[in-house]
Amino acid sequence: AELRECTEFYFSVAFITNSGVQSIVNLLDMLEAQGIKGKIITSQYQNFTQPRALRRLLKYKNIDLRIVTEGNFHAKGYIFRKKDGTFSFLIGSSNLTQNALSENKEWNIRLSASENGFAMRSLVKEFRNTFNEAEVVDEAWIHRYEREYYYMNQLRKAVEKTQKQGQVIRVN
Repeated sequence: AELRECTEFYFSVAFITNSGVQSIVNLLDMLEAQGIKGKIITSQYQNFTQPRALRRLLKYKNIDLRIVTEGNFHAKGYIFRKKDGTFSFLIGSSNLTQNALSENKEWNIRLSASENGFAMRSLVKEFRNTFNEAEVVDEAWIHRYEREYYYMNQLRKAVEKTQKQGQVIRVN
């Protein structure tokens, strides 16, 4: 509902999956057709964000996509600018994944604020600072990340398999 009514949107999520993008793809198509711009920040934290999801988002000309590559960026918030100049924002535990958006038990709070309100100014300032410091996601960046993503996924699977079998893993 917030995406249907906004004039601009900002997402700050630690993780993005292909299924998460798929769950809002019709809304993203609508926003692009209407020329409504958005900014999305995600994270390379734990190499969980899926390269395929980034590629899907990159296709939208109205979305500026960035990624935080250092530290443990784990913030989750969705900000929507309304026609009347007010903002609505959701802050909580939901990443841009299908499970977080539709199945998991997530705790989020929805608030509204005027553009000049202290909370809104602070939130937008923090978003912009993080966004401006994050790396621009383009096809070249995704290509480099993809290698690390698949390597880390294979390593995770191997660790899980040996843990199920009760084996000990030693990493030098």
